[in-house]
Amino acid sequence: MKLNQKGFAISTILYGMIAMASLILILLVSNLSFSKKTTDDFTEKIEEELNACVENKSC
Repeated sequence: MKLNQKGFAISTILYGMIAMASLILILLVSNLSFSKKTTDDFTEKIEEELNACVENKSC
């Protein structure tokens, strides 16, 4: 059985590029979700401190 060398090379390159694009996309989404969680935690902490400041009238 003789393989078509051009077709095999092109499909190998395409599958490799699809795998790399998928990996980059997954890493980008995970990075953005981590960044959002960090930002939400930070804003929540600021809100709690401001509420405590108003309740204690220590501003």
